[in-house]
Amino acid sequence: MHTVLHRFRIFAHQHDDVPAFHATFLVCTVLAAALFNLGFFLLLIIAHMALDFVKYRDVHHFNLRMTFKGMLLESIVDIALFLFSLTVGIYLSHAYFMTALSGLLRSEMTILRAFGTIVPKVRILENLACVLFNLQSYLHSIHPNLQVPLTRIQHWSLKVSYLCLMLLALSVLLFHGREITLLDILAHELIPAL
Repeated sequence: MHTVLHRFRIFAHQHDDVPAFHATFLVCTVLAAALFNLGFFLLLIIAHMALDFVKYRDVHHFNLRMTFKGMLLESIVDIALFLFSLTVGIYLSHAYFMTALSGLLRSEMTILRAFGTIVPKVRILENLACVLFNLQSYLHSIHPNLQVPLTRIQHWSLKVSYLCLMLLALSVLLFHGREITLLDILAHELIPAL
């Protein structure tokens, strides 16, 4: 057992030098993003944030305010991508717009929907895999922007998050009279499943 663990650690430290690992990782990431729904990725984000809580609270002994700030800074891009993917999933769902569209336009909307949901999921999965492959150093490093103003990507992530939250709230009005359909879409997107 010790030999297997030792070999895994060596591989974890040297995996960046193996080209086949990158190709396999990319294929597996895209496949997982296509197979799993957003609920699975929500669980990944929550797990990442829980790990950040342990990191900042238990390892670095920060107060709660700084701990939650660190958790938000570490996950803001993933949260924005999740909200974007959920918004795309609702607005381009088959139950809402697809019934009114012709066949050719419907296939184009399906491609847009796939692009708008799979790409964010790939990024979320890659981010968590990066954390897990470097768990020891991750737990002992503090986010560089914890004491300075937000970066441009963090500002844009917040803006995208706010916009997506407003669009999600607006979707309740768009589905007026068909709330069950909206709840079905949300259940399909957010309850972890294949």
